[in-house]
Amino acid sequence: MSQNDSSFDSHGASADHPFGSASRPGVNRKPEGTIGVIGTRTPSGTPPIIPPRPVQALLPEPRDRRTTGGAHAARSGARGRLGCGSGRRGGKIALLLVLSFIALVYVGGIAAFSLVFYPNTSIAGADVSLLPEDGAATRIDSMANRYSLTVEGIGFKWSYAPKHGSDLIDANAAAKRALAGNEPYLWPVRLWRACTGAQADAGTSTDRSLLSPSFDEDSFSSDLKQAIDTFNEHRSGAFDTQSAFDPTSGAFSAERARGNEKLSESTVERLAKEALSSLRERVSLETNAYEPLKGGVSDGDLQRACDAANALIGTSVTFKLAGTEAGALDGETLSKWITFDDALSPALDNDKVSSWAHELADTMNTVGSERTYTRPDGKVITVSDGTYGWKVDEKKLVEIVQDAVHTKRSGEIDVPTTSEGVTYAAHGNPDWGAYADVDISEQRARYFDASGKLLWETGIVTGKPNGEDDTPTGIYKVNKKLRNITLVSGKIDPNTGKPVYESPVQYWIAFVDGSIGFHDASWQSASVYSDPGAYRWAGSHGCINTPLDKVIELYDMIQVGDAVIVHN
Repeated sequence: MSQNDSSFDSHGASADHPFGSASRPGVNRKPEGTIGVIGTRTPSGTPPIIPPRPVQALLPEPRDRRTTGGAHAARSGARGRLGCGSGRRGGKIALLLVLSFIALVYVGGIAAFSLVFYPNTSIAGADVSLLPEDGAATRIDSMANRYSLTVEGIGFKWSYAPKHGSDLIDANAAAKRALAGNEPYLWPVRLWRACTGAQADAGTSTDRSLLSPSFDEDSFSSDLKQAIDTFNEHRSGAFDTQSAFDPTSGAFSAERARGNEKLSESTVERLAKEALSSLRERVSLETNAYEPLKGGVSDGDLQRACDAANALIGTSVTFKLAGTEAGALDGETLSKWITFDDALSPALDNDKVSSWAHELADTMNTVGSERTYTRPDGKVITVSDGTYGWKVDEKKLVEIVQDAVHTKRSGEIDVPTTSEGVTYAAHGNPDWGAYADVDISEQRARYFDASGKLLWETGIVTGKPNGEDDTPTGIYKVNKKLRNITLVSGKIDPNTGKPVYESPVQYWIAFVDGSIGFHDASWQSASVYSDPGAYRWAGSHGCINTPLDKVIELYDMIQVGDAVIVHN
């Protein structure tokens, strides 16, 4: 088929096309017998050749086209309107389907979250996420049965455990009440909050309504109050000197002053009950659990008061007797003498300084005090009274202490004394060196050197035990040694008007003033010195009658200042 066998109009439409125009001028008609349908064959069997469509065929037709063109345009517009209406109906159907699905999901969510809890939900500390009411109750009850509470911190500790979990939390009621507050109609918002971490617990830490009606709150509060009262027993709740001083650092500190604060019963009880309601097992107390110090003292006030007090306690001295430490004065002792007025201004109490000096003297004085020692032969002896030992010059000591405090002195101070021993030890212990031991019950006298070695021993006769001539017991000091003197009684015989006795002696070793001592006694027979009972009938007026040869030996050994211990 030749190119001329195919007759198309300028728009590529054949004369037989339904939308063709027979009246349009300039349109070439196809010869009869030809078919202008694409893809069909002519009688000759050759496929038609489709010429390219003119450019004009692709442009909109002018409005002034004649009837054929107008009819074509009308039919084309009708087809376009038919396609647009069909699209709108499809869009409405799709929207209806989407809305129906959303409604179905929403209703389903309402049904679901009317029966189960949202994710990340807890009741009384138990995770009940996506659990139904009975499952949540079981989990809450399980936690309650294992529950115990410990409240501790800042030096305080107290524990509580219910006998049964149901005594603390009513699990069924808690689960039911919590699920009733699920707000299922708002489940999209609640679910979003739950999944983003914004969901609140179904039972918050302050929801005490979760506690069981059988919970004995009065007993719980009473036990906790008793523990708090015990803790606060030695805390005054006010600033004072003793609580503010830190012996470790030797200074006042605001932190230590706060150690006198009392625990707040209401605060601790509130925290404990909040922990109960959420089944939290531990409450950690911090400093905000304390009540403020009386008067509302601020940290700044405390620090200023402590700084001022520290400026008054710079003294640090050691008092010595016989080279041995007998007492000390340091910041800890001085802190007890600091007083604070209402404005927390510190001052040193001088009366307390003086009292302490007198007390120190009393602790160092041994004259007349009871002392116990073991004689080298094993006999244990306890004796008191006498004149031997240490005696502090209290007046001078007070002056020294006051001066040391005001000048903030440091170092060692020798204690001023009016009487001295050889060594210094605590009260009740020997403080002598060499000594003579006079045993009235044995009627024997011994002399030991400072090391305890026996140097001398003899039989003796002591004073007659008649209540007037008894030899006085106690620890004395040799005060004089004399030769060839006459001992004269201090008592006058009413019948003669003369001294009761006047006795010449060759050796005299006095230890009780000038009236009692060791001496020879020429009027005694030698036999009395070997008879332990002879003193009862041949006793002296109180002195120690000694054989002449023995008193000569002792006179050469013993020194003024040596101790003489007389005991039964």
